[in-house]
Amino acid sequence: MRDDRYNVKFEQCSSLEDIADLRNQYLDRLIEPQELFLELIIVKASIYLIYNNEEQIGYFLTNNESVLIEYFIIQKYVFLAESIFTSIIKDLPINKVLCKSFDHLLLSSCVGLQKKTRVVGILFREYHPNNNKDHHPEITVRQAVIDDEKHVIEVNEEVFDHDYEVLEYINKKQLLIFEKEGTPIGFGIFSRVIEGRPDFDIGMLVEKEYRGQGIGQFIISTLADHCIKNGWRPVAGCAVENTASRRTLEKAGFTAGYRMLEFSF
Repeated sequence: MRDDRYNVKFEQCSSLEDIADLRNQYLDRLIEPQELFLELIIVKASIYLIYNNEEQIGYFLTNNESVLIEYFIIQKYVFLAESIFTSIIKDLPINKVLCKSFDHLLLSSCVGLQKKTRVVGILFREYHPNNNKDHHPEITVRQAVIDDEKHVIEVNEEVFDHDYEVLEYINKKQLLIFEKEGTPIGFGIFSRVIEGRPDFDIGMLVEKEYRGQGIGQFIISTLADHCIKNGWRPVAGCAVENTASRRTLEKAGFTAGYRMLEFSF
Protein backbone atom coordinates (compact mmCIF):
# COMPACT_ATOMS: atom_id res chain seq x y z
CA MET A 1 0.00 0.00 0.00
CA ARG A 2 2.72 2.52 -1.01
CA ASP A 3 0.28 4.41 -3.22
CA ASP A 4 -0.30 7.84 -1.64
CA ARG A 5 -4.01 7.44 -2.23
CA TYR A 6 -4.05 4.74 0.42
CA ASN A 7 -3.07 5.58 3.97
CA VAL A 8 -4.73 2.91 6.06
CA LYS A 9 -4.86 3.13 9.84
CA PHE A 10 -6.76 1.49 12.69
CA GLU A 11 -8.48 3.30 15.53
CA GLN A 12 -10.01 1.62 18.58
CA CYS A 13 -13.48 2.82 19.54
CA SER A 14 -15.65 2.26 22.58
CA SER A 15 -19.04 1.15 21.34
CA LEU A 16 -20.70 -0.96 18.67
CA GLU A 17 -22.78 2.14 17.95
CA ASP A 18 -19.64 3.64 16.42
CA ILE A 19 -19.70 1.01 13.67
CA ALA A 20 -23.49 0.52 13.43
CA ASP A 21 -23.81 1.55 9.78
CA LEU A 22 -20.77 -0.44 8.70
CA ARG A 23 -21.92 -3.48 10.64
CA ASN A 24 -25.34 -3.41 9.02
CA GLN A 25 -23.56 -3.46 5.65
CA TYR A 26 -21.54 -6.45 6.84
CA LEU A 27 -24.62 -8.36 8.01
CA ASP A 28 -26.46 -7.56 4.77
CA ARG A 29 -23.50 -8.81 2.72
CA LEU A 30 -23.40 -12.19 4.48
CA ILE A 31 -25.26 -14.83 2.47
CA GLU A 32 -26.55 -16.43 5.69
CA PRO A 33 -27.61 -15.13 9.14
CA GLN A 34 -25.11 -14.35 11.86
CA GLU A 35 -24.18 -17.02 14.43
CA LEU A 36 -25.53 -16.43 17.95
CA PHE A 37 -22.38 -17.88 19.56
CA LEU A 38 -20.33 -15.11 17.97
CA GLU A 39 -22.94 -12.46 18.63
CA LEU A 40 -22.75 -13.16 22.36
CA ILE A 41 -18.97 -12.71 22.23
CA ILE A 42 -19.23 -9.52 20.19
CA VAL A 43 -21.12 -7.75 22.98
CA LYS A 44 -17.82 -7.56 24.89
CA ALA A 45 -15.46 -7.35 21.91
CA SER A 46 -12.74 -4.80 21.26
CA ILE A 47 -13.78 -2.63 18.32
CA TYR A 48 -11.47 -1.13 15.69
CA LEU A 49 -12.42 1.20 12.87
CA ILE A 50 -10.39 1.05 9.66
CA TYR A 51 -9.65 4.34 7.91
CA ASN A 52 -8.17 5.21 4.56
CA ASN A 53 -6.93 8.74 5.15
CA GLU A 54 -9.99 10.18 6.94
CA GLU A 55 -12.61 7.90 5.35
CA GLN A 56 -14.09 5.02 7.33
CA ILE A 57 -13.73 1.96 5.10
CA GLY A 58 -14.30 -0.95 7.48
CA TYR A 59 -13.82 -2.40 10.92
CA PHE A 60 -12.74 -5.49 12.81
CA LEU A 61 -13.61 -6.99 16.19
CA THR A 62 -11.40 -8.97 18.54
CA ASN A 63 -12.02 -11.09 21.60
CA ASN A 64 -9.43 -10.51 24.35
CA GLU A 65 -7.25 -8.89 21.67
CA SER A 66 -5.85 -12.24 20.50
CA VAL A 67 -8.82 -13.66 18.54
CA LEU A 68 -10.35 -11.83 15.59
CA ILE A 69 -14.07 -12.57 15.26
CA GLU A 70 -15.31 -10.17 12.57
CA TYR A 71 -13.79 -8.24 9.66
CA PHE A 72 -15.40 -5.98 7.09
CA ILE A 73 -14.26 -3.70 4.27
CA ILE A 74 -16.72 -1.65 2.21
CA GLN A 75 -17.17 -2.65 -1.42
CA LYS A 76 -15.28 0.39 -2.75
CA TYR A 77 -12.09 -0.80 -1.03
CA VAL A 78 -12.59 -4.55 -1.04
CA PHE A 79 -9.59 -4.91 -3.35
CA LEU A 80 -7.47 -3.84 -0.36
CA ALA A 81 -9.06 -6.38 2.00
CA GLU A 82 -6.26 -8.93 1.88
CA SER A 83 -3.43 -6.43 2.38
CA ILE A 84 -5.30 -4.69 5.21
CA PHE A 85 -5.95 -8.03 6.88
CA THR A 86 -2.25 -8.88 6.59
CA SER A 87 -1.44 -5.62 8.39
CA ILE A 88 -3.92 -6.42 11.15
CA ILE A 89 -2.30 -9.80 11.78
CA LYS A 90 1.17 -8.23 11.65
CA ASP A 91 0.49 -5.17 13.82
CA LEU A 92 -1.79 -6.64 16.51
CA PRO A 93 -1.23 -9.64 18.83
CA ILE A 94 -3.84 -11.72 16.99
CA ASN A 95 -3.03 -15.42 16.78
CA LYS A 96 -6.43 -16.87 15.89
CA VAL A 97 -9.52 -16.07 13.82
CA LEU A 98 -13.00 -17.51 14.19
CA CYS A 99 -14.64 -17.54 10.77
CA LYS A 100 -18.04 -18.66 9.52
CA SER A 101 -17.53 -20.59 6.30
CA PHE A 102 -20.12 -18.37 4.59
CA ASP A 103 -18.18 -15.20 5.49
CA HIS A 104 -16.37 -15.10 2.18
CA LEU A 105 -14.31 -11.94 2.72
CA LEU A 106 -12.82 -13.13 6.00
CA LEU A 107 -12.40 -16.67 4.69
CA SER A 108 -10.47 -15.58 1.61
CA SER A 109 -8.34 -13.22 3.70
CA CYS A 110 -7.34 -16.03 6.07
CA VAL A 111 -6.50 -18.87 3.72
CA GLY A 112 -3.25 -17.44 2.39
CA LEU A 113 -1.82 -16.55 5.80
CA GLN A 114 -3.03 -19.25 8.16
CA LYS A 115 -0.68 -21.85 9.60
CA LYS A 116 -3.38 -24.21 10.80
CA THR A 117 -7.12 -24.64 10.23
CA ARG A 118 -9.60 -26.70 12.19
CA VAL A 119 -13.37 -27.04 12.30
CA VAL A 120 -14.79 -26.08 15.70
CA GLY A 121 -18.51 -25.83 14.98
CA ILE A 122 -21.37 -26.93 12.73
CA LEU A 123 -23.73 -24.21 11.47
CA PHE A 124 -27.28 -25.02 10.37
CA ARG A 125 -29.00 -22.44 8.17
CA GLU A 126 -31.38 -24.53 6.05
CA TYR A 127 -34.48 -26.17 7.49
CA HIS A 128 -37.00 -28.39 5.74
CA PRO A 129 -39.72 -29.88 7.98
CA ASN A 130 -39.36 -33.64 8.26
CA ASN A 131 -42.74 -35.10 7.36
CA ASN A 132 -41.58 -38.49 8.61
CA LYS A 133 -40.73 -37.23 12.09
CA ASP A 134 -42.01 -39.09 15.13
CA HIS A 135 -45.24 -37.73 16.53
CA HIS A 136 -45.68 -37.59 20.26
CA PRO A 137 -49.36 -36.89 21.00
CA GLU A 138 -48.68 -37.65 24.67
CA ILE A 139 -46.37 -34.62 24.95
CA THR A 140 -47.78 -31.21 25.78
CA VAL A 141 -46.03 -27.87 25.32
CA ARG A 142 -46.46 -24.69 27.33
CA GLN A 143 -44.74 -21.41 28.02
CA ALA A 144 -42.39 -21.54 30.99
CA VAL A 145 -43.39 -19.58 34.09
CA ILE A 146 -41.37 -18.31 37.02
CA ASP A 147 -42.10 -21.50 39.00
CA ASP A 148 -40.14 -23.45 36.34
CA GLU A 149 -36.93 -21.49 36.88
CA LYS A 150 -35.46 -23.67 39.64
CA HIS A 151 -36.06 -26.96 37.81
CA VAL A 152 -34.62 -25.67 34.52
CA ILE A 153 -31.47 -24.52 36.34
CA GLU A 154 -31.16 -27.93 38.03
CA VAL A 155 -31.33 -29.92 34.77
CA ASN A 156 -29.45 -27.42 32.58
CA GLU A 157 -26.44 -28.81 30.71
CA GLU A 158 -24.75 -25.89 28.93
CA VAL A 159 -27.91 -24.66 27.22
CA PHE A 160 -27.67 -21.65 29.51
CA ASP A 161 -24.21 -20.29 30.34
CA HIS A 162 -25.50 -18.52 33.45
CA ASP A 163 -28.39 -19.27 35.80
CA TYR A 164 -29.80 -15.74 35.51
CA GLU A 165 -30.44 -16.30 31.80
CA VAL A 166 -33.26 -18.73 32.60
CA LEU A 167 -35.44 -16.00 34.10
CA GLU A 168 -34.61 -13.70 31.20
CA TYR A 169 -35.91 -16.28 28.73
CA ILE A 170 -39.01 -16.86 30.85
CA ASN A 171 -39.77 -13.14 30.92
CA LYS A 172 -39.27 -12.87 27.15
CA LYS A 173 -41.57 -15.90 26.63
CA GLN A 174 -38.80 -17.67 24.74
CA LEU A 175 -38.61 -20.80 26.92
CA LEU A 176 -41.00 -23.68 26.31
CA ILE A 177 -41.58 -26.59 28.70
CA PHE A 178 -42.33 -30.03 27.25
CA GLU A 179 -44.28 -32.37 29.52
CA LYS A 180 -45.63 -35.90 29.60
CA GLU A 181 -48.58 -36.42 31.93
CA GLY A 182 -47.69 -33.19 33.73
CA THR A 183 -44.04 -34.14 34.27
CA PRO A 184 -41.33 -32.01 32.60
CA ILE A 185 -39.29 -34.06 30.15
CA GLY A 186 -37.35 -31.28 28.44
CA PHE A 187 -37.31 -27.68 27.36
CA GLY A 188 -36.64 -25.62 24.27
CA ILE A 189 -35.44 -22.06 23.77
CA PHE A 190 -35.46 -19.63 20.88
CA SER A 191 -33.56 -16.36 20.78
CA ARG A 192 -33.43 -13.55 18.25
CA VAL A 193 -29.84 -13.41 17.01
CA ILE A 194 -29.81 -9.67 16.23
CA GLU A 195 -32.52 -7.19 17.16
CA GLY A 196 -34.50 -6.08 14.12
CA ARG A 197 -33.59 -9.16 12.06
CA PRO A 198 -35.84 -12.21 11.61
CA ASP A 199 -33.35 -14.94 12.54
CA PHE A 200 -33.88 -16.98 15.72
CA ASP A 201 -31.37 -19.43 17.16
CA ILE A 202 -32.99 -22.49 18.72
CA GLY A 203 -31.76 -24.99 21.30
CA MET A 204 -33.11 -27.65 23.60
CA LEU A 205 -32.49 -30.15 26.38
CA VAL A 206 -34.10 -33.53 27.02
CA GLU A 207 -33.97 -34.75 30.60
CA LYS A 208 -31.72 -37.79 31.00
CA GLU A 209 -34.36 -40.43 31.68
CA TYR A 210 -36.25 -39.51 28.49
CA ARG A 211 -33.38 -39.54 26.03
CA GLY A 212 -33.17 -41.94 23.11
CA GLN A 213 -36.89 -41.70 22.35
CA GLY A 214 -36.85 -39.10 19.57
CA ILE A 215 -37.99 -36.35 21.93
CA GLY A 216 -35.07 -34.08 21.07
CA GLN A 217 -36.04 -34.21 17.41
CA PHE A 218 -39.63 -33.45 18.39
CA ILE A 219 -38.59 -30.41 20.45
CA ILE A 220 -36.37 -29.02 17.67
CA SER A 221 -39.13 -29.49 15.09
CA THR A 222 -41.64 -27.80 17.37
CA LEU A 223 -39.33 -24.82 17.91
CA ALA A 224 -38.50 -24.48 14.20
CA ASP A 225 -42.16 -24.71 13.19
CA HIS A 226 -43.05 -22.13 15.85
CA CYS A 227 -40.49 -19.74 14.38
CA ILE A 228 -41.75 -20.22 10.83
CA LYS A 229 -45.36 -19.72 11.94
CA ASN A 230 -44.34 -16.34 13.38
CA GLY A 231 -42.47 -15.26 10.27
CA TRP A 232 -39.03 -15.90 11.72
CA ARG A 233 -36.14 -17.95 10.31
CA PRO A 234 -34.90 -20.77 12.56
CA VAL A 235 -31.13 -21.33 12.68
CA ALA A 236 -28.91 -23.43 14.92
CA GLY A 237 -25.33 -24.37 15.67
CA CYS A 238 -23.36 -26.83 17.76
CA ALA A 239 -19.78 -27.71 18.62
CA VAL A 240 -18.18 -30.08 16.13
CA GLU A 241 -17.68 -32.73 18.82
CA ASN A 242 -21.36 -32.63 19.84
CA THR A 243 -22.43 -35.41 17.51
CA ALA A 244 -25.66 -36.04 19.42
CA SER A 245 -26.88 -32.47 18.83
CA ARG A 246 -25.90 -32.60 15.17
CA ARG A 247 -27.75 -35.87 14.68
CA THR A 248 -30.87 -34.51 16.39
CA LEU A 249 -30.87 -31.32 14.32
CA GLU A 250 -30.43 -33.25 11.08
CA LYS A 251 -33.21 -35.69 11.93
CA ALA A 252 -35.48 -32.72 12.63
CA GLY A 253 -34.87 -31.32 9.15
CA PHE A 254 -31.83 -29.04 9.44
CA THR A 255 -28.95 -29.26 6.97
CA ALA A 256 -25.37 -28.97 8.26
CA GLY A 257 -24.32 -26.77 5.36
CA TYR A 258 -21.65 -24.61 6.99
CA ARG A 259 -18.80 -24.73 9.48
CA MET A 260 -17.22 -22.53 12.11
CA LEU A 261 -13.52 -22.48 11.32
CA GLU A 262 -10.61 -21.59 13.57
CA PHE A 263 -7.53 -20.29 11.79
CA SER A 264 -4.21 -20.08 13.64
CA PHE A 265 -1.45 -17.64 12.64
